[in-house]
Amino acid sequence: MSSGRPVRTVWILAGLFFGFAVVLAGPALLFWDFLHPNPWNETNLNAKFQFVRYESGGLVFRYTVRNLTSRDARFRPTLTEIRALQSKDQPAVGYPNVLLPFEVPANGSHSLDVRLELPSFRQLSSGMSFGEFGSPPSPAPASPSATGFSPQDALTDLEGFELVDETNGIRLVLPRAW
Repeated sequence: MSSGRPVRTVWILAGLFFGFAVVLAGPALLFWDFLHPNPWNETNLNAKFQFVRYESGGLVFRYTVRNLTSRDARFRPTLTEIRALQSKDQPAVGYPNVLLPFEVPANGSHSLDVRLELPSFRQLSSGMSFGEFGSPPSPAPASPSATGFSPQDALTDLEGFELVDETNGIRLVLPRAW
């Protein structure tokens, strides 16, 4: 019977060690997050407006995105959502599209084109190919003349764009500078 006692003591010690490790894991993870916060903020990942041009029923906005972290910023099609920033009480300015996937290298930059499909031109171009940007996500209005929308209206009402990847904690604001 004495040979069973050391084995039982080993199992008790292993259980206690495992229990202490589990209890200490929570505070250790909190401390780790404190020391290594999410690097994706406006100072580490930012965009600068370059220019805007009109192109077959839409406006194309060019931005330069800079990544000041030591990690690559990856925007994937299934995880990234793009939104037009505008007043909530206004009708939709347009339907933004961006070529995904794209990557901003660590301590580097990337040129990014955002295409804004304008509502008044959507029905006219619905049979056309939208090239690398893909087709617009929403149905076209009844007629272009019904909206009376122009590129100038879009530029006045639009406050910029936002790329969001909630899974990886990335939020990139593409600001208005026109």
